Amino acid sequence: MTFTIVHLLPELLGTYGDRGNMDVLQWRLKERGIAHEVITVHARDAVPTSGDLYLLGGGEDDAQIAAAEILKRSGALGTALNSGAQLLAICAGFQLLGESFPASRERTISGLNLLPIRTKSATKRSVGELLSESTIGIGALTGFENHGGQTHFLSELQPLGKVRTGLGNNDTEARDGVVTPNILATYMHGPALARNPLLADFILERCLGKLAPLPRNVFDELHERRVSAANR
Repeated sequence: MTFTIVHLLPELLGTYGDRGNMDVLQWRLKERGIAHEVITVHARDAVPTSGDLYLLGGGEDDAQIAAAEILKRSGALGTALNSGAQLLAICAGFQLLGESFPASRERTISGLNLLPIRTKSATKRSVGELLSESTIGIGALTGFENHGGQTHFLSELQPLGKVRTGLGNNDTEARDGVVTPNILATYMHGPALARNPLLADFILERCLGKLAPLPRNVFDELHERRVSAANR
């Protein structure tokens, strides 16, 4: 069977290079000889419910609102997750999965309610390098955060990382992102999977089971350099 990645609304949620997450996943599948396809869903397209892995990236306020409205009307993402699909969500894509998120002109926008989280406006924008220790056993994670909202859990959830440098979800809890059985979300741009190759494989293994390791490559070297630099 062909493994299917569904890239959701890249023209709306792709401001910070998060398309690179798809490219990294494709490369890692190709290197292992795993048959796969990418379905790119644009604003006027129907969202399929039969994908194996869905990707949401980051974006500005109006684009984030538009993406949330499209996905709410469709309902397909929730259906896919209930059927066992996996989702990787970055920054704005993370925020819109919750109960609500902020927008310009002091607006509060209802989200998809796929996660028990709420995001509120921050007094100061979070911009800079983000370093955390993963909670999923793959060591340090690095990325670049750029967000004006702070996200709080409304019930007990597992964060993706325990923040060592930067802000992450909010300014009181030193944690970034979230991990559930079907969703992995983070504030890390970079793109996140190019900067964290073990995270890319973690996501793929949630869909495909244990994978053969790849030979050491430039992704591993760059990850080590960034972690080393962040620890100085």
